[in-house]
Amino acid sequence: MKLPVKGDVSFLANDADTEGFYNRNMGDLSHDWYLRHWLETLHTSQADLERVTGWDKRKTSFLVSGKQPYKRETVNQAAFALNIEPFELLMHPDDAFALRRLRDTALRIAAEKRIPFRTAPMEDEEANNKKATGL
Repeated sequence: MKLPVKGDVSFLANDADTEGFYNRNMGDLSHDWYLRHWLETLHTSQADLERVTGWDKRKTSFLVSGKQPYKRETVNQAAFALNIEPFELLMHPDDAFALRRLRDTALRIAAEKRIPFRTAPMEDEEANNKKATGL
């Protein structure tokens, strides 16, 4: 039986004949953040990113191309350099901008002055008539 390596999870731990392990690192990880898309959208060069973050050319190139995994600190540095929220780097810029618009719209609606609720004039007249007749 093949033993699991780091990152593998056995679904059938008690079944000795099973070699069915799921590797959580399967799949293409180059799509899990959108640094390259953000650079293009914000018209920012890798050199600009290097200057602000202090990264060297190799690290910047590898991060932008998806050849180097990133850490939380990396995401925070890149987000600061691009003047965006860290979670937005994990979204396509179009999705992030749509989310910003949605948030702004919700805040604008919540800030609108409320008009007091009034019953319709017909209902007011009926209520007054009932009070006058004692019903």
